[in-house]
Amino acid sequence: MTTLMAVAPNDVRKARNTLGFTQIQLGAAFGGVRPETISRWERASSRFQLKVRPLHAELMRQLTHATDLLLELFPDETDRMRFLNTPQRELGNKTPVDVVLDDPPYGLREVVRLLGRMAEGIPT
Repeated sequence: MTTLMAVAPNDVRKARNTLGFTQIQLGAAFGGVRPETISRWERASSRFQLKVRPLHAELMRQLTHATDLLLELFPDETDRMRFLNTPQRELGNKTPVDVVLDDPPYGLREVVRLLGRMAEGIPT
């Protein structure tokens, strides 16, 4: 079963760049998607051009949500990269990048939950 691409192709590229990921890393975060596929997603002329698996569509939505939260919480790129590469107690003393890459697709969900708590001012 496939679904239409969940987000605009430019949003996929923006999210990847906001996280500081290569296409290879983003593919790993999606559970082993090939970098060529990530490139094809990013080059699509519209979100209706490509079809993706439902899991990938959901991950794309989470990825763009994580990007929005990151940009809201850490508008400065240096602060954002520091957060992403600093161990977080709430993530078992792992960095958000490591959690996303080490446990696809669940790692991204954990990081989105943490960012959501931070955005809502809930103590972490």
